Amino acid sequence: LLDEVQTGGGPTGKFWCYEHFNLESPPDIVTFSKKMQLGGYYLKQEFIPPQPYRVFNTWMGDPGKIVLLEAILDVIKRDNLLATVQASGKVLMEGLGSLQKEFPTLLNSLRGRGTFLAINAPTTQLRDDMIGRLKKKGVQAGGCGDLAIRFRPALIFQPHHADIFLDIFRHVLKDING
Repeated sequence: LLDEVQTGGGPTGKFWCYEHFNLESPPDIVTFSKKMQLGGYYLKQEFIPPQPYRVFNTWMGDPGKIVLLEAILDVIKRDNLLATVQASGKVLMEGLGSLQKEFPTLLNSLRGRGTFLAINAPTTQLRDDMIGRLKKKGVQAGGCGDLAIRFRPALIFQPHHADIFLDIFRHVLKDING
């Protein structure tokens, strides 16, 4: 069972994050949601229930969401957005790595794939201060856990957007460093 609720839909640079790991066989079950516009799962043929596509709750079976998802998938393919994520992720990862070296007392533990990245601050208070300052400069930012600043921009996030963000983040870090 693989949970692709956060990572499915392309933010790692592949449509499914597990594709990065060259599994010997496909997963038995994969769950998805968020960027997929609906929640669900897919599975190996042998796990298909005897009555598939059955609607048994009011929150299940919204055909309109499937039409929306099909349109989104078409745009991802047409606009080659997974390649965009890979290019933007490279700029973002390299830039955050440079900031981590430039401000080692403020940033550490850079990690992730594609544009789905995180970097830690040494304390929750400092992390929250960074996020607050980023928001005041118009950057949508959020925390994860106690120390991490998490990045998961839209698939249309371009390398030049990464450059804009990195410039703003550098100013925030300089301000904090005094």
